[in-house]
Amino acid sequence: MESHTLPITPQTTIHFTITQTPTPNTNPLLIFLHYWGGSSTTWYKQTSPTSPHTLTKTHNTVTIDLRGWGQSTGPTTDPSPKDYSITPMASDIVSVINHLHTTTPLLTNGITLIGHSMGAKLCLAVLSTLPPPLLSLIKGLILLAPAPPSPLILPEEMSNQQRSAYTSEDSIRWTVTNVLSNTASLSANDMDMIVKDSSSGNALARDGWILYGMAEDITALVDGVVGRLEGREVRVYVVAGEEDAVESRERVKREVVGFLRAREGFRVEFEVLGGVRHLVPLEEPGVVRRAVEWVG
Repeated sequence: MESHTLPITPQTTIHFTITQTPTPNTNPLLIFLHYWGGSSTTWYKQTSPTSPHTLTKTHNTVTIDLRGWGQSTGPTTDPSPKDYSITPMASDIVSVINHLHTTTPLLTNGITLIGHSMGAKLCLAVLSTLPPPLLSLIKGLILLAPAPPSPLILPEEMSNQQRSAYTSEDSIRWTVTNVLSNTASLSANDMDMIVKDSSSGNALARDGWILYGMAEDITALVDGVVGRLEGREVRVYVVAGEEDAVESRERVKREVVGFLRAREGFRVEFEVLGGVRHLVPLEEPGVVRRAVEWVG
């Protein structure tokens, strides 16, 4: 696994890791975008060569720390939580993809974008803002427990509760156990990793999603990309947890699956995972391989 850092601005650097298959392959590059509170390590069950669910034997992979999370940094001079919302994060990802395109052969067989929750909304924003040469490389999207492209504005009390979810180890463990996951599907190492990731995000990154990213309306962006697909079809595999209290399967079906199926240019498959809550990549890691095989 190779570790890289790409400067975006003097204050923003994006860290990402690359794994390459032992022998050349003809499969698209898999790019992974994590959830609010996660990091590139969220995807270790899909990208660690020793994992029983690894995809690294068949696909090259890139896992990215979004700005303010993991080893990535973000604005610190006159900063605002808005600096950590969907639009600037999408710009970061486009910069990483362009960097890979101009400096490596990793994009030769195209790209599949894989996003979880906040990262899934980010996938749609990235798709919608890629310039034509890079847009033509997108083979498909995999959206796990996705936040929809439509805005969600929380009541002030609920917003404040979410903003405090990652303020201490105790609050993180409580949130994971009572809200985010079916902990019977997580190991002690999983829990420790989640605590480390969620506590490492800077305060502006934590607030950015709650105050701005969640409420950001990117539906017009997605509508705009349809005309730029030039008749191509993007395959989209959407996954919801049956017991997800964050992004309910009903909301995912209505505001993600229904939204995309109503637009030309998307072929959408939908799977609901029984007994699974919100942390799909950790609770049910094998679903990512099924999605990757369907997308092609």
